[in-house]
Amino acid sequence: MKKPDVFQGSVAVAETARDKASYSGFLAGLFETDVRWDLLTSIGIPQTSPPALDFLERFKLALVPLDPEQVDSEGELPEPVLKTLAELGAFGIKIPRTFGGLEFTQYEYQKVATLCGSLDASLTVLLSAAQSIGVPEPLRLFGTEAQKAKYLPRLARGEISGFALTERHVGCDISKVETYAVRATENGKTTGYRLTGDKFFITNSARQDGEFLSSMLVVIARIVDRPEELQDPQAQKRYGAFIVETHWPGCSVTRLRFEGVRGIYNGAPSFTSVYVPRENLLGGEEDGLRIALATLTVGRLTLPAACLGGLKQCLSVMRWWGRTRVQWNKPIGEHNLIGEKFCRAAAYTLALEAVMAFCGAWAKKKGDLRLESAAAKIIGSEWYWEVVNDLFQVRGGRGFMTVESQRKSGETGIPVMRMLRDARINLVWEGTSEILRIWMAREALSPYIEQGLALLQGTISQRLAAPLYYARMALRSCLPFSNPLRTSGMFGKDYGKWVRYIESTSRRLTRSTLAATLRHRQSLHHKQLLLQDLVDDGLALFPMAAIIWYASQPEMRARPGIRELADYFCQEMMERLNSSSSAARRIRRGRKDASVYCLSKMIMSGEYAWLEEGIAPLLEK
Repeated sequence: MKKPDVFQGSVAVAETARDKASYSGFLAGLFETDVRWDLLTSIGIPQTSPPALDFLERFKLALVPLDPEQVDSEGELPEPVLKTLAELGAFGIKIPRTFGGLEFTQYEYQKVATLCGSLDASLTVLLSAAQSIGVPEPLRLFGTEAQKAKYLPRLARGEISGFALTERHVGCDISKVETYAVRATENGKTTGYRLTGDKFFITNSARQDGEFLSSMLVVIARIVDRPEELQDPQAQKRYGAFIVETHWPGCSVTRLRFEGVRGIYNGAPSFTSVYVPRENLLGGEEDGLRIALATLTVGRLTLPAACLGGLKQCLSVMRWWGRTRVQWNKPIGEHNLIGEKFCRAAAYTLALEAVMAFCGAWAKKKGDLRLESAAAKIIGSEWYWEVVNDLFQVRGGRGFMTVESQRKSGETGIPVMRMLRDARINLVWEGTSEILRIWMAREALSPYIEQGLALLQGTISQRLAAPLYYARMALRSCLPFSNPLRTSGMFGKDYGKWVRYIESTSRRLTRSTLAATLRHRQSLHHKQLLLQDLVDDGLALFPMAAIIWYASQPEMRARPGIRELADYFCQEMMERLNSSSSAARRIRRGRKDASVYCLSKMIMSGEYAWLEEGIAPLLEK
C-alpha cells in the first residue's frame, strides 16, 4: 500500500520549487552543531570603490531638494528628483557596465539603500523594487543574452520596472497564483502566451489610475493549454515568469494608496489576453516559482540595509534629544529607563551594520545567503520598528506632533510619526516575519526532514542511514568542539567568551532540533510555535557571530567604544536565549544599571557618532 505524501496541496507545489542545494551558509550549520567560523574568518569588510564613493556623494546632493514631508502629504515623488537620479544611473546600480549600468557590488548597493532609508521610505522602495526585485535581478539571474541585450540598457537609462507576483487572494502562498498564460501554438510549437489575470500590491506598477509607472513587469503566471485546467485538481501545475511590457494591448492598472510610505507607486495591474512572445519567458515553463524565490532571496537584502539607515537616523536624534532635554535636573539620557533605549539603538545599529557587511562580503564571493537574507530582513525590520517606537517614547508629546506644528512652535521638526507609519510595513512586505520564520525552519531543518522522509519512504539503504544521521547529531551536540582554544581566540581574546557561548548554544540548539524532529516526525511542520522558538535562537546567534567578526576587523578595532557596545549586544542576546528565574534576572538587571548608565553617557557625548555615518542627517550638530 502506498504511503501518503507528507506534503500535500499547495505545500507540495512549494516543495517542488525549493532550491534543493544543500545549505552551506552560516545559519544552517547552527542547527547541526557546525558553527562555520571559516565563513567569517575567510572574509573582510568589503571596500567601497572610488566610483561608488563618488556616486554616493553625487546621489546625496541629488536628494537635497527632496522634501519627505511633501512626499508624504502629496503621495508623489517629485519628477525633477527622479529625472536627476536617472541621469546619475541610480536605476542601473547593479546592471553590468556592458549594458550601460554602474555594476556596483551588492555591498555598495546596500550603502545606497542605507542612505535612502535614512531620508525617505518611498524613494527607497522605488529604487529597490526597480532593481532588486524588478526586471533587472531575475533577468540577470535567469535571462538569455538576447533578453539582457534587449532590456538591460533600457533599464540602466532609467526605465522603471516591477515584479508582479502577489494577487488579491495570494500573498506568501505563491503556488496559489491564479493568473494564467494559455499557450499560443503554430505548427505544434509554442510561439507565445495569452496572459490573463489580476495582480495586487505590485510596487512601481501604477503612476495613477489607468497609467503605468513601470514600462515592464516580471509577471508570475500558471501555464495552461486551456483556462479550464485551473479548475482541474488533477492538472499539472506549471508556473512561468514573463517579461511583460505594460504598453501592450490588454494591460491596465489601478493605483493603491496607503497610510504609510505614501509616495509608493503601488498598484493592481490587470491583464486581459495579453500576448507575450515566447522569447519573453524567463527560464523554462516550470521555473516561475523558482525564479520568484531566487529573486526575493537577493532582493530582501535591500530592506534591512534601508532599516539600517533608519536606525542610524533614530540614534542620531536620540543622541541629540537625550542631552538637550533636561528633566529632574539632568539630561534625560542619564535616566536609565531612557538610557537603555539609547543603548539598544546603538547596539542594534552596530549589529545590523555587521550583518549587512557580512552579507555584502559573502554575496561578492557568491556564497549561500538564502537563510541569511531572510534573517537580515526579519531582524532589520523588527529592530527598526522597536527603536523607532523607542524614539517616539523618548520624544514624548513632541513625537505625536506634526513636523509643521513643531516648526510653528519654534522647535526642530522631527518626523517621528511619519517614521513610525513608514516603518511598520517592513514587518509585512517581502515576506512577513511569521512566514519567513516558517520558511527558515523548513530550510534550516531540511537535513532532519529529509532523513525523516527517507526513514518513512526511502530505500532500504536510506532507511538504514537515517538513524545513523540522528545518532551522529546526538553525539556532536553533546561533545565540545574539537579545538576550543583555536576557535575561542580567532577574533581576539576580548571576544573569546562569546565564541564559546555561540558554540555551546549551537550544541543546545541541535539537541532541541533533534528532540523536536524525533518527537513530532512528519507533523513537525505543523508545530509553528515550536519552530519559531528554534529559528529565534538562530536569529540571536547569527548577529552575535557577525558583530564579533565585524568588531575584530582591523579597520574597526580602533573605533571608540566598539568592544563595550559589542559586549552589550551579545549580553542582550544571551539574556534572550537563557531563561532563568525572576530572582536571577533581578540580580542581573541590578548589575546592568551601571553598564547602561556608562554606555548611554558615552553615546550622548558623541563617542559613537561614527555609527551615524552614511546617512542624510535630520540635524546639524
